[in-house]
Amino acid sequence: MPRPLVSVVIGCYNSQTYLRQTLDSVCSQSLADFEVVVVDDCSTDSTPAILLEYAARDQRFVVIRHEKNQGRPAITKTTALKHVQGKYVCFLDHDDLFHPEKLRSTAELLEKNINCVAAFHDVELVDAQGGHLSRYLDGFVEEAANYLVGKGDGEYVTTPDFFKFQSIHYAAIHTISVMICPERLPPGLLSYDSQYKVCDDTDLWIRLGLCGCIAYRDSVLAYYRQHESNITRDQSKLDRDAIRLMKNNYKRVTPLFNAEESRSLRQRIANTLADHGWRCRCSGRYREASLAYLEALRWEFRAANAVNVIKALLPTRPGNKELPNI
Repeated sequence: MPRPLVSVVIGCYNSQTYLRQTLDSVCSQSLADFEVVVVDDCSTDSTPAILLEYAARDQRFVVIRHEKNQGRPAITKTTALKHVQGKYVCFLDHDDLFHPEKLRSTAELLEKNINCVAAFHDVELVDAQGGHLSRYLDGFVEEAANYLVGKGDGEYVTTPDFFKFQSIHYAAIHTISVMICPERLPPGLLSYDSQYKVCDDTDLWIRLGLCGCIAYRDSVLAYYRQHESNITRDQSKLDRDAIRLMKNNYKRVTPLFNAEESRSLRQRIANTLADHGWRCRCSGRYREASLAYLEALRWEFRAANAVNVIKALLPTRPGNKELPNI
């Protein structure tokens, strides 16, 4: 078979609820020159049967099954990346959806901007039934104005220091919004770090920002479904992973930062630690709360966090009035 223009990577585990809708959104693309590489992480529901059904009727589907459950999306996606054949690579989570123009529009953006290592677009957040909730990057063009070069018609290219915005503010790229050109990257860069349970994708997006410019189209071309079984619903897991990523990224990027940028990143890390401390304290995990506040103090001294350390060590007793969080 000739090499496809685009490879779509999908990782699955017990995905039967939304999987058909997800796969149908790929089959409905206006661009037909693609392959779908799906890795099933040992599902125990009807996921394997659904995947085999689609592969049997469409030769563009490649289905791979792990022999043992790996338990981390990073490992599943890395497995898929070993099998992709396309010039461009993009990702779709098993419960999300592509707009019919997703592949064509994003591939054209990369074809026009040959100096860009990747391209991305906005995403619409939808509820479990697909109803509109909000736009993922609402306000992004204004917030990142100093890191974007306008090309007209809602198209932009990031500046070489876009990784600073990603580190200090937010990564901007979403898993289902990005399309990457592996040939424009250093060998081995397109992989996921399995030390992260949730933030493996954010780590990759910042590494892309460090590698070169990225094209952006300010329009919605994918839909991110919000429901109770989303992996990002586990706030404690998300907090711990985000803190680990921020600390690792601090070591990676601060040699490229000026003093003010370094202070801003330290402040973001301190704020994330303090937020985690507050959530731990609210759920009765007082020791973990105290440690989080202490670490926040090391990143940025703030009197409020010093007081919160003491409060976390003095949990309320039945009948005692709760002290307000500072």
